[in-house]
Amino acid sequence: MKLVLVLALALLGAVSARQLHEGAPEQEVPAEQGEEEPGEPEPPCPTETESFRMIVPGQEGHTCRYVIVNNCQPFWKAQRLCARCYRGRLASIHNYATNHRLSCTARTRTNRGQVWLGGITSRRRRCLRSHWIDHSSWNYSNWARGNPSHARRTCVALCTAGGKWRSVNCRARLPFICQY
Repeated sequence: MKLVLVLALALLGAVSARQLHEGAPEQEVPAEQGEEEPGEPEPPCPTETESFRMIVPGQEGHTCRYVIVNNCQPFWKAQRLCARCYRGRLASIHNYATNHRLSCTARTRTNRGQVWLGGITSRRRRCLRSHWIDHSSWNYSNWARGNPSHARRTCVALCTAGGKWRSVNCRARLPFICQY
């Protein structure tokens, strides 16, 4: 049964069989992925002209690798492309320096005002909850005025001018930032 699950997830690009075999944490495959057009084929991996790779020095000696993809996709398709093409996830941001560097680079490398990050905000009753799809801690945020939205569920986009975050309908097609 596990082999069938591994094959299905690998085909979806949600997780590589090697990652499961090595005991790496499984990637989230939420029900919202079904929000996109049924039967629409997965796009090919972005070419080098559609993407820009960068390395950002992190805290405590960790180095983070990112790729900014200028190929507009809905949130969950962007996440699957990150997994399939880069063995990563949509980016999570944990400090001002990384947020600033990614927003400045995205501004020069994309022709859009916003790019997907790997955040989701959901509302239960009156309580808003934001989380990163990589399950890292939500220890930093840079919301624009009036955000996050009080809609039931939205995805997080980084504004390339100013670096503020906005709640955006997950079906919107935006460039995106993968972290791997």
